[in-house]
Amino acid sequence: MSITEADDEQFMKMVDEMVMSADNDSELAEGLKWIDMQARKNGVTFYEMALIILKKHVAERRAKEWLKARTA
Repeated sequence: MSITEADDEQFMKMVDEMVMSADNDSELAEGLKWIDMQARKNGVTFYEMALIILKKHVAERRAKEWLKARTA
């Protein structure tokens, strides 16, 4: 699957909206601060770190679903 510039812009817009909504959600704000710290630590942008975390979350969820299906 190739990522297009439009996909990049859509993802960045989604992240920006999430950042804006963190004003009313202290737990979300703390999570975003953690993402920012990880981005700085790893020398990547905030958006790149958010994407890395999202991909990891999706992969873990799919692995759990696969394992559940195999053991059922």
